[in-house]
Amino acid sequence: MRSVAGILAGPPESNVFARDDDPELIRDALPFALKTFEALLASDPRNHDLLLATADAFVTYANAFIHADAEKEEEVDFQHARYLRHRATKLYLRGRNYALAGLALDFPDFKKKLREDPQRVLRTLSPRDVPLLYWAAAGWAGAISTDVSNMSLMAELPLVETMMRRALELDEDFDHGAIHEFFITYEGARSGAMGGSTERAVEHFDRVVRLTQGKKASPYVSLASSVAVLKQDYKFFKELLDKALAVDPDCVLEWRLANILAQKKAQWLLDHSPELFLEYEETEP
Repeated sequence: MRSVAGILAGPPESNVFARDDDPELIRDALPFALKTFEALLASDPRNHDLLLATADAFVTYANAFIHADAEKEEEVDFQHARYLRHRATKLYLRGRNYALAGLALDFPDFKKKLREDPQRVLRTLSPRDVPLLYWAAAGWAGAISTDVSNMSLMAELPLVETMMRRALELDEDFDHGAIHEFFITYEGARSGAMGGSTERAVEHFDRVVRLTQGKKASPYVSLASSVAVLKQDYKFFKELLDKALAVDPDCVLEWRLANILAQKKAQWLLDHSPELFLEYEETEP
């Protein structure tokens, strides 16, 4: 069983899902993979690699497909969008819980202690724990973003930020800047009055671009959909999305699917510019 889990939870460069060029095929295949992970965990619940892979898969599926669909449905069918957001919230939290279970293997009662004294428990972690810490925080953040009316969830946002900042301290290069990319949106989508900072968002963006050598489309999309929209700067918005669309999806095979999905979002954002910019008609070249 552990050998099977090792194959399914292999490194990104050998991940057949990440290297695929057909998002719809992956959309259809992932639910079966998710249940396969859970079936394996039922007989091997203390498998660190499998817990990590399951957390990653649930959060990724929720974000790339269910949450993305909800955003597109918002103005077309509000009730269906609401249903999709509810689904995404549950999937995000499922992924978060698998990541927390993985952390609890080495740190018993991790979730309980995290709520009681986050600074203390997070200080006990090492760089080895960053992948699980990242996916726990990413799943938590995703759930908050899809259920903003849930005040108990919203109240946990500072805890999520604390987790991500600790992950950044331990391994700021993790997954080619994934933590920095989280902070592009986290800092860039909030006004200064709400604690955000466009300057910090741009700093995180610059770091991701350096780490990925400009070969990932998603950082450009993240900055465009946060900072550019917040500042109502259509020219900057379009420049960023044009750069995202110019990325060759095949330049790094392990980022192929992520790049294709990011480019689909970039095109969708461009197509919906009039809804995002109050002075779109006046500023469009």
